[in-house]
Amino acid sequence: MVLSLSKKKFTFLSGMIFPVLVILFLTFGNSAFAQPVFTDKLDLGLTSFYPDATSQQTKVNTLEKLNYNISVPLSVKDLDPKKLGDGSFQSADLDFSTTQPTVPDTNTRISFTGPITTTNGVAQTSKLYAVVAGKPKLSTCPVEVQETQIAFFNQKDDANAKAQSLSDEGYLVYVTTNAAVQKEAQTKIKELNCKPNAQGIIVNGKTQRVTVDFTDIFNLLPQNLQNPAKNSPFVYSPKGDSIYLVNARKEYDPSNPTK
Repeated sequence: MVLSLSKKKFTFLSGMIFPVLVILFLTFGNSAFAQPVFTDKLDLGLTSFYPDATSQQTKVNTLEKLNYNISVPLSVKDLDPKKLGDGSFQSADLDFSTTQPTVPDTNTRISFTGPITTTNGVAQTSKLYAVVAGKPKLSTCPVEVQETQIAFFNQKDDANAKAQSLSDEGYLVYVTTNAAVQKEAQTKIKELNCKPNAQGIIVNGKTQRVTVDFTDIFNLLPQNLQNPAKNSPFVYSPKGDSIYLVNARKEYDPSNPTK
């Protein structure tokens, strides 16, 4: 009788463990739905690459339903700093798995957060800074970019300097804390808009090459990627005809975690 009861208890516990593990995985294994554990607001930046425009649009639709601000693909109606974002963030989720890398084993999903600091006993996630820019292919409508540059920094001044450097090289710098450079890009994009009254997408995220520079924050990456990131930027090419990029940002507010 005791043995039979023990078996029943074991069977019951075994049946409970699996659902609990599933819940934990769904809650913590997907950063798009994860909630911040700190008292400050947490800005999550997402960048992902897709092999075609249909897959890209599916991702955009999903992120919009989750209240993300989409920076790329870019529409005329979205040309304001609030929509584009200022490049500051605390956590990033990057998916490069559909591309061909020049650095082996870097076509993967990469997640990282800013360093954790404590002020008056309160844990906070430090801000990081991103720059996203594209060199336009002027003969296309909507405007496409030949090459996309993404770079990450610990310090705002370094990010601003990179944005200025890319702008000087003819890049449209969509995402940056450098307000002057971002405004210049907005003006140029409006000039390049081939359908001025269409309010349509004019920078559609289609690109032939993406360079992602982690050298300034290499120590924040997963351990297996730190040495490669320290040595050189990661460069990605399409497996097909093009890479279709999505860049988005969302601010999680602990006072309203379902927003």
